[in-house]
Amino acid sequence: MGWFVRILIHGVLFHGAVAVLRPVVSYRALEMGLAPGWLGVFSAAISVIPLVVAIPIGRWVDLHDERPAYLAGSAFLVASAFGLTFAYDPWVIVLCSVGAGIGLILAMVAAQAMVANRSPRSRFDTRFGMFALAGSAGQLLGPLLLSGLAASEPASLTVPAFLGTGVAATGALVALVGMPAPAARPGRGAREGGPARHRALDVLRAPGVGPAIVASLIVLSAIDMTVVYLPALGEERGISAAAVSLLLAVRAAASVVSRAFLGVAVARWGRHFVLVASLAVSAVSVAVLTVELPLWALAAALAVAGLGLGIGQPLTMAWVADAAAPDARGTAMALRMSGNHLGQTVLPLAAGALAGGVGVAAVFGAFGAGLAVVAATLRRPR
Repeated sequence: MGWFVRILIHGVLFHGAVAVLRPVVSYRALEMGLAPGWLGVFSAAISVIPLVVAIPIGRWVDLHDERPAYLAGSAFLVASAFGLTFAYDPWVIVLCSVGAGIGLILAMVAAQAMVANRSPRSRFDTRFGMFALAGSAGQLLGPLLLSGLAASEPASLTVPAFLGTGVAATGALVALVGMPAPAARPGRGAREGGPARHRALDVLRAPGVGPAIVASLIVLSAIDMTVVYLPALGEERGISAAAVSLLLAVRAAASVVSRAFLGVAVARWGRHFVLVASLAVSAVSVAVLTVELPLWALAAALAVAGLGLGIGQPLTMAWVADAAAPDARGTAMALRMSGNHLGQTVLPLAAGALAGGVGVAAVFGAFGAGLAVVAATLRRPR
C-alpha cells in the first residue's frame, strides 16, 4: 500500500474519531450538569500543551523521520478516547483532552510534513486538498454514526460513543504500521536546533505567510466552535442530539465537496482569491447561526459554512509548505499549527465566557465577525 493511500486512510479514521470525541465531550458535560463555561475549558485543554510542544516536534521531524511522531500521535488519541469512556470528573476530562491534543499535534505535524516532503511543489494544492478531504470524510462519517447512536441509545450516548472513537483511533494507528521509509533528503539530521528556529522566522517573513497563519487560526477555531457549541445551541432551541449530529455531518459533507474541487478552483482563480472568497462566505454563514432558524435553514447555513471553512485549512497548508525550505517543512507546519492552537487555547475560553454571559448564539456571531475581519485584511494580494 502506498504512503499517500495510508495517509488518506489514517485521515478518515483519525479525524472521524476526533469529530466524535469533541461533541461527545460536550454531551458528557451536559450529562454531568456542568456550566457552559466548562465547554470552553475542555476545548482549550486540547490546545494548551500542544501549543508548547509543536515547534520542538516540528524540528525533530525535520532532523529525523515523520513516522515515529505519526505513530505516537495516533497512540495518544487511542489512550485518550478509551480514558474518556470512564471519565466523570471534570479534571479527568481535562487530562484526557490534553492527551488527545498532544496526539493531534504529533500526528498532524508529521502528516503535513510527510505530504510536503514527498510531493512535488506543483501538486501541493491538490495533495493538501486530498489530505484535507480525507479529514472531512472522517468528520462526515463520525457525526453520521453518532447520529445513529443517539437515535438508538439516547440515554447512554457517551460511553458507546467514546468506545467507538477508541476503535476508530486504533484503526488509524494500524493503517500506519509498515509505512514506507522516506527517500533520503540532503542535510536531514545534520542541523542543530538553532537554525530550525531561524527557518521558522523566515517562514513568517515570507510574503503572505503571516496572514495565512492568521486565516488558518480563525478558520480552525470557527470549525471547532461549531462542533463544540452546536450541541449547546441545539439544547437551547430544543433540537435533538440526533439532529445536531446530522447538522454537523452536513457541514462536513460540504467541506468534502469544496476540498474535492480545490485544485481546480486554485488553477482557475488563484490561491489568494479562493482563500479570501471562502473567508467572506464563511463569515456570513456562521453569523446567520445566531438567528433562530427552522431546521432546514440551519442545515443550509451549515452547508454554506462547510463549503467556505473547508477551503481555508488545505490552502494555508499549501501556502506555508510552498514558502518553507525543503528541510524545514516540519518546523513550518508546526509553526502554523502553533498559531492554530494559540487560537484554540484563547478563543474557546473567551467563547465560554461569552456563552455563559450572553448566550450560546453570541459565540457564532463573534466568530462570523472574526472571519469577516480576516477576509478584509487579506483582500489585497501579499
